[in-house]
Amino acid sequence: MKNILFFLEKYIAALFVLILGSTLRFNIRTSKPEGNVIYAFWHRNMIPLLFLNKFNKALILISSSKDGDLIAGPAHLLGYITSRGSSRRGGSSAMRELIKLSQDRCIGITPDGPKGPVGKVKDGVVFLSYFTGEPIVPVVVDMKKEIIFNSWDRFRLPLFFSRVNVTYGEPIFVNSKGEIKAKVQEVQKAMDNLTKQNKIKKRGKNEVVR
Repeated sequence: MKNILFFLEKYIAALFVLILGSTLRFNIRTSKPEGNVIYAFWHRNMIPLLFLNKFNKALILISSSKDGDLIAGPAHLLGYITSRGSSRRGGSSAMRELIKLSQDRCIGITPDGPKGPVGKVKDGVVFLSYFTGEPIVPVVVDMKKEIIFNSWDRFRLPLFFSRVNVTYGEPIFVNSKGEIKAKVQEVQKAMDNLTKQNKIKKRGKNEVVR
């Protein structure tokens, strides 16, 4: 029964993302970089980005947790290549797989996932950049109308026909292990600053689902 529910969930979720995404009014505020890069975005903002980058065979890292199971199925149907596990350090099987698969495609990663703290960059994304040789490009999102869930990441679900701002930051290169700590701070600062610049003025408060 559980397997049947997961099978149905991935199709329903993928269809929902396609229908919802087709109604969203995307405002891409900066040019998307060319070539292979590592896109870093907050865990709570994945829904509009899943739609925006669908069917381009991007590689995304998804945790091996139960929550990750719910994301991996629909992401695969939307054309993503998924790698399960953690990017923490260089010795993990997930990291080795990412390095191998990143040679001809972009990578998407949530630097505050899979368990937070929300909006806090961990060093996994920086290690990934060092080992793959690909730069980190921060991506921030804001939504005019949304539902915010009372989860660890304050997960955001845009409402139908909502305006969605998307801003890509400048590439951040990691050239040595000695600069890992400094680069974590650089990515954090870049994402924080871009988040402020990308804000949409809103009237009233968004609904919080508990």
